[in-house]
Amino acid sequence: MKKVLFAVAFAVAAIPAFATIIIVDINGAGQFTSIQLAIDNSLPGDTIQVWPGTYNGAININKNVVLQGSGYENTIITSSSDPTITMSNGLIKWFFISSTGGHGINISGGKILNNVIKSCSSAGIYCHNSASQVYVSNCIVTNNGWHGIYIDNGSDMFVVNTISRNNGQYGFAAGGYNSYSEINRSYSNGSVWGDYHCSISNGQGCIDTDPIFVSSTNYHLSTGSPCFNTGQPSLSDPDGSVSDMGYFGGPDCPIFPVVYEMTISPNGNNINVQAKARANY
Repeated sequence: MKKVLFAVAFAVAAIPAFATIIIVDINGAGQFTSIQLAIDNSLPGDTIQVWPGTYNGAININKNVVLQGSGYENTIITSSSDPTITMSNGLIKWFFISSTGGHGINISGGKILNNVIKSCSSAGIYCHNSASQVYVSNCIVTNNGWHGIYIDNGSDMFVVNTISRNNGQYGFAAGGYNSYSEINRSYSNGSVWGDYHCSISNGQGCIDTDPIFVSSTNYHLSTGSPCFNTGQPSLSDPDGSVSDMGYFGGPDCPIFPVVYEMTISPNGNNINVQAKARANY
């Protein structure tokens, strides 16, 4: 996987009212500075693009929208709430998500793709009493206070290409509470636990070993990682190879440049943005 450093410059103009893309920028260059306000003012099918920044406060994704960050490196959703994100619909990808007050994401419907969920005081992802199957792919769930991913009370979750390790208890766990729950797990990395009312499939390609990240904050896979090219073989990384496990794998892996330095300046009716960025592929 090749990483390239380069500089980019572009202009941001007003977005027509009929567009289905909504920009959230904490610095004021988008239509909203608040993620929740963007969700509240969106329609099903819209895409909400969140620009780099730390967005404090709990949010509720309750409609079929795509909530898209600008990479876990620079797009952070955090709160002291339990949970930081409540999710019953839609899709979320390309964020760093944390909670000092409880769970990172409490999901009862929708998809969680290519996110890093870290340093939550309870579970990274919690699924309770879900009426429909939820889907988790190519996430990294780590350093959370309880289980990495936990389901209970009749919930059903499909997990693929996900690394859930170094959490307070198990990587993947399910509790019954007298109602059957199931995690359908494949091509994922982490330990498992379940009580007699539930099931966690130790599906094809599952392992429980050190993923060998570049560092504790850089989740690219180092040379020799057991998660490299060992994901779901029917899925491909953007470079055409077999998908990796973790954030930088699968068809939804962010291939855009990750901005690590940005200068914003007004220019008449436009806003000029100059940025330095790093590509993932």
